[in-house]
Amino acid sequence: MSRGFTLIEVVVAIIVLEVAVVGVLGAMVLSANIMREAEVVERATARAQGALDSLGAGGEPGRGVGVFDGGIVEWAVGEAGEVTVTSSNERDGAVVVLWSRVPLR
Repeated sequence: MSRGFTLIEVVVAIIVLEVAVVGVLGAMVLSANIMREAEVVERATARAQGALDSLGAGGEPGRGVGVFDGGIVEWAVGEAGEVTVTSSNERDGAVVVLWSRVPLR
């Protein structure tokens, strides 16, 4: 009677480990992609919120565009003080739209 593992047992163990490692690596890649997308949306939201905050101090009806670090922020202030701010990131394609009201001067 010999001691140790047979070739079949070793191959099966390697296949089981490989499946486990591939599953873990797949989850890590998916997690990294989700994090990258969340960061893109967070940057676009911060830009839009910044534009909305500066308009909140008292705006005048009109439109404007700002270009920031590969992204564009567009805003429009209506006659009744309604504001639409759109922030888009050209490189990653994120678009964030905020609506609010601001006091007019």
